[in-house]
Amino acid sequence: MKKSGIVFLAVLVFWAPAMAWAKVIDRTVAFVNNEAILLSELDARYQKAKQITPDITRQQVLNTMINRALLVQAAKKIFPETTDEDKLIRDYIDLKVRAFIKISGQEVRDFYDGNRKNFGSASFDQVKDRIESLLEEQEVNRRLESHIQALRSKAWVEVFLEGPPPLFH
Repeated sequence: MKKSGIVFLAVLVFWAPAMAWAKVIDRTVAFVNNEAILLSELDARYQKAKQITPDITRQQVLNTMINRALLVQAAKKIFPETTDEDKLIRDYIDLKVRAFIKISGQEVRDFYDGNRKNFGSASFDQVKDRIESLLEEQEVNRRLESHIQALRSKAWVEVFLEGPPPLFH
């Protein structure tokens, strides 16, 4: 009994100072289903995003990372062989969102007529393809936002941006 107490004391004496100098290298800031998003990943994306959009917040960047993770997870169920995440997301959006969007000629004409001053001397025929692409992208973005909300409602998403996650949940 005394021997185990001495061993415990020796371990404590040598281990305690090491713990005093221990430093957390990284931590989880969010879980998206079974995938963790690390603080180091968030910080790297945040620094890149600030170069493009100086007033962006860490929370906005984290939300974008969560949305991307949800899209990748959903896309992998359909395209399990694809490893390039950007291609995976593009293909998924094309299949689940873009395929259902049809911009009518009347919508294109109405946009042209309503924004004629922005086109200068360009005729309708010169800009109709660009207008159609613009309207399609706007609709994709609108529907994609709804699609991501649907994915979020079915997913387990936990965010721990302000501190470490609890040990037991």
